[in-house]
Amino acid sequence: MATSIDGLRVRSLPGTDRPIATGLLPLAFELEVVLGPIPVDGLAWYLVADADGREPNFVEGWVAAGYEPEPLLVGTGRVVEGTTAVASMAQAGDAEQGPIEIGEGDHAIRWIGLDPERRRCALAVSMTPAGGGEPVPAIRATIGTGVDRGTLQPQSFAALGLRGPVFVSVVSDCAWALTIVRVPPTPTPSPDPSASG
Repeated sequence: MATSIDGLRVRSLPGTDRPIATGLLPLAFELEVVLGPIPVDGLAWYLVADADGREPNFVEGWVAAGYEPEPLLVGTGRVVEGTTAVASMAQAGDAEQGPIEIGEGDHAIRWIGLDPERRRCALAVSMTPAGGGEPVPAIRATIGTGVDRGTLQPQSFAALGLRGPVFVSVVSDCAWALTIVRVPPTPTPSPDPSASG
């Protein structure tokens, strides 16, 4: 995606009243969508990563997408090289997606949820092997009156024991978004040749 206006704000969480996380983004600034959209304050919000070599530099933040006929973000048609995203989903209520291929290596699930009516809602995510079997619970959350978010860490994801094609099911009365990501391996430091002796 890219900005379609000059001066778009990047915030620490979705919402017009949330702290600004970095300088204003210029027109046509390229962004990688990490998570979203999720509706807050009458706008759709995306968690984005900096995919542009220009200033300002930032790791991640939330931007409002706007709506037609005056969107604040527009699609570029390009896929960011080296993206770690395996699959993403976003909506209000129940959903199912798949099959999604869970390959070798570590994976995690990043999620965010909110109750549009600001009372309380529930989010339950399960994964089922495409060849059949029982659904495996992955995330259970009760969302209060604010915006809640979390990450199912790689060690917890690994404990689910899922590889290959899976279906992801969400049962929820919240507005929510989630993304399954591959976690790059941590490089092993090479031995210091001067330490041998």
